[in-house]
Amino acid sequence: MRISTDELERPTEWLRRLAENRALYRQLLDNAGGLAIAAYRLARARCRIQPVPTAIPTAAELRVAADEIARYVGMRFTLSARQLVADCDHAGLAVIVPINATAA
Repeated sequence: MRISTDELERPTEWLRRLAENRALYRQLLDNAGGLAIAAYRLARARCRIQPVPTAIPTAAELRVAADEIARYVGMRFTLSARQLVADCDHAGLAVIVPINATAA
């Protein structure tokens, strides 16, 4: 997985480029190696530009990012929020999940 320095150091500019050139969503997906990791990267960049920035996206933010990527690359379906979180967990990427989702 190749991460651009802009994505981490200048997320506002990185997100602007995605918005201006929707073909970059395909490049993000290809570079990430899968939808969950691509969605994580997109959600994390958005989290970093919020008034109270954070480095860890929520499961809901992850799902929104996955839906957006899928729409722009022409995917017919996306993974469930649970599967997205599981894939991120498997890759060692932390995601904030609702308390009731972790209760057993």
